[in-house]
Amino acid sequence: MSEIKSVIVWGDSILKGIISSEDLTQIRPSEINALQMAGEKLAIEINNKSIYGAHIIKLQSTQTKNLNKGLTADIALIESGTNDCDYEWNDVCTKPFSEITQKVPLADFKRIASEMVDTSRENKITPVLVTAPDLAIPYWKEYITRGLDKEKIAQFIGDDPYVLLRNQEEYMEALRQIAKEKNVQLIDMRVEFRKTSDPMSLMCKDGVHPNIEGHKLMADVFVKLLPEIKKEF
Repeated sequence: MSEIKSVIVWGDSILKGIISSEDLTQIRPSEINALQMAGEKLAIEINNKSIYGAHIIKLQSTQTKNLNKGLTADIALIESGTNDCDYEWNDVCTKPFSEITQKVPLADFKRIASEMVDTSRENKITPVLVTAPDLAIPYWKEYITRGLDKEKIAQFIGDDPYVLLRNQEEYMEALRQIAKEKNVQLIDMRVEFRKTSDPMSLMCKDGVHPNIEGHKLMADVFVKLLPEIKKEF
């Protein structure tokens, strides 16, 4: 039996369970949520405070508010980076490229993620970092250019759209580095998706959110790995 009985989650729309429709006209909560399924199977209480569209600055603010209200748990899942490494694509189309920066610079992302780990421990909650699946670049490229200046975005990205995937990987690698440096347990969901024969088939057509089959995979990963997490307190 796992010693973990309760989990609080500070993540973005990936762990919140948001999916897009096939025609990309709707963004909505999935009827199949990985954490909900895992919690039910493991008999673990899941308090999911994940926020659609959130970057790590918002998640740190949410963490502070939750803890000030007395919320607690055995472990905290901390997942971020995909929104942080992204750009405001409308700005890309309307402003000089020299003014365009990622939503949260990598150095700030590292610092805040590290602070969230420390804050969890200060409140006797075991932190667990979680990486996000790879962006499905062919889908993602189409999604970000909808209704915008495709040529301007193409100029900004350059000849290789996979630079966006490499950007995301830098942020995921930052989580791995923090896990190593601070002796934090890690659920590397990115690696789990890569183990499958066709990771893109597990992603919505927006290229960023796991689809229902993706949520089933994430649920299996949580069911397997959450019982292996060791409480620090």
